[in-house]
Amino acid sequence: MPPIKIILTGSGRVGKGAKEILDTLGVREVSTQDFLHHYFDEPVYLVLKSSDYNRRKSDGGYDQEEFYANPEKYESHFLKFAEEGEILIASHYWDPDAPRLFELKDIDHPDFAISVIADISCDIHGSIPTTVKASNILNPVYDIDRKTGEAIEAFGSQTSISVMAIDNLPCELPRGASTDFGDQLIQWVIPELNKEVSPILEGATIARDGDLTLEFMYLLNYVNADS
Repeated sequence: MPPIKIILTGSGRVGKGAKEILDTLGVREVSTQDFLHHYFDEPVYLVLKSSDYNRRKSDGGYDQEEFYANPEKYESHFLKFAEEGEILIASHYWDPDAPRLFELKDIDHPDFAISVIADISCDIHGSIPTTVKASNILNPVYDIDRKTGEAIEAFGSQTSISVMAIDNLPCELPRGASTDFGDQLIQWVIPELNKEVSPILEGATIARDGDLTLEFMYLLNYVNADS
């Protein structure tokens, strides 16, 4: 494997799942200091917590309870990692009041080394500003032009950033969300069952009478792959 440096943000369930995949692939985890200051002849990765790239605007400190309660008091200092890593796997939770990891204007800087971003959280125009839209299984990758910040054809330029931001990946219902899930089901889904035409149920229906519905026809090649 090539000697690439991978940045993984998030230490929750999503981040741990991404970490498990990297470990299974045999990619070695390294410390923050080694990642920033050492060269490696093998692929390595670094796991970043919120405290690693967020700091209080007033004095540069960090307090977890304060950060979660008042994220607007903080700023990001992620760019030092963007200067060293080639791949970013974003798995962290983001509050809209919290600072972004970086700004779109930063990607055109010659020191911004990241060229591939996998935004698992897929917050459009959120923490990862290159996530300008969601991709899908049929077209899982699009590129972002570093100068304009606009989406272009996947691998359309040697200097662009390739983004994977699929928002319909299979996921596990968090164990603690059963009550909220039930409330949402009662409020939004069950009443739709009594309607002759329901946009909600129609939009969620993948197949009918043995065929894919119009919204999911992009999966046709995938479905027929083993035929």
